[in-house]
Amino acid sequence: KLIEEYFPADLVLEATEQTRLWFSLLQICSSIVFNKSSYENVYVHGMILDFQGMKMSKSLGNIISPYHVVDKFSSDIFRYYICGITAGENINFNWEDIKQKQRNLLVLMNIGNYLKDLLKQTKLKKSGKLDIEEKYILSRLNSTTEKVTELFEKYELDKTISEIEKLFLDLSRVYIKITRDKSVEKPGVVAFTIHEIYLKCLQMFSTICPLITEHLWQNLRKENMVKEESVHLTKWPKSDKKSIDNKLEEDFNTVLEVIEKGLAERDRLKIGLKWPLKKAVVELQVKLTKELQEIIKNQINVKELEVRYGKKEIEVTLNTEMTPKLEAEGYAREIIRKIQASRKKVGFVKSDKIKLAVSLKGLEKLIKTQEKFIKERVNANEMVFFKHTFSDKIKGRELKISFEKI
Repeated sequence: KLIEEYFPADLVLEATEQTRLWFSLLQICSSIVFNKSSYENVYVHGMILDFQGMKMSKSLGNIISPYHVVDKFSSDIFRYYICGITAGENINFNWEDIKQKQRNLLVLMNIGNYLKDLLKQTKLKKSGKLDIEEKYILSRLNSTTEKVTELFEKYELDKTISEIEKLFLDLSRVYIKITRDKSVEKPGVVAFTIHEIYLKCLQMFSTICPLITEHLWQNLRKENMVKEESVHLTKWPKSDKKSIDNKLEEDFNTVLEVIEKGLAERDRLKIGLKWPLKKAVVELQVKLTKELQEIIKNQINVKELEVRYGKKEIEVTLNTEMTPKLEAEGYAREIIRKIQASRKKVGFVKSDKIKLAVSLKGLEKLIKTQEKFIKERVNANEMVFFKHTFSDKIKGRELKISFEKI
């Protein structure tokens, strides 16, 4: 009865060397006795070699104990690293790859911290009409959920990790990045979107990093952001196929490539991102909607965007002519960045209102034109000198910032 119920096995797992040994022997015996295969799926893994591709051995002194990795980085990071190895292939162990996995997990943790900060000033608010950035990241969530589920069901375990990893990295490096201003204007919508995706990332990633994801889940429980007692007691997330827009995801990839080339051009010209430019000319083949063009404008910080179609290779050209108005905004953005860093030093949170004083020698009148913009961005009521004072420089000019909590 047990053989009828459990035979053949769903999965057999061994190293590649067992292809000619254990796997083969099982099939031969099963064919003789039962006239059928003894297993339905095979998962093979390779050998762990040193960073030069040599087999680890005591005589060579190149053995790295897994306990050493676990003690230094944790069992979850080690599992995250090892489980992502392509099935059946050997791996050259590399400490830098381990460190990269650690950095990725820090990104995952920081998303949770950012969400908690947002929810200190707002409540989750589902928007009736989604903007294009929400449509994109929710499409990414649902297409990833669908793909990861399919990979798990097919026992292609090694391929699941990169898909989940790309999703939470996109949540941080794409969605959160392009909605920084929106998080001030519509914090509830941004918080709802992040909350929706972050929870499902934790649920899927708990199969890979069970301890860290549980820790992050318990952090959410403390803030009453989840009801379930454990991430491991939740149901596997389901994909909403109606929310998947493959064309939008492809178009967004083009947008991200344009942004990358625009930022690279800024680096080449040695012009910081905080300094707005008059115009950018983008040449490409894929047609972009006005909404997507607006994202490009905001992310490379230009006032006007001209798009020319026809070229296969994407090219971005920047007009670097600086007007007094653009220069004033550039100084204002640099001042805002330094104020925010100073606020953080003294432990202020985003919702704390401040009184503020800024003095930039020789440019007081120029900065005065940006007073409203600065006050809105740093949550300041007025400009005066108070308890906390910090000094810095912008393009060789002395900058002083003072504020106190009110």
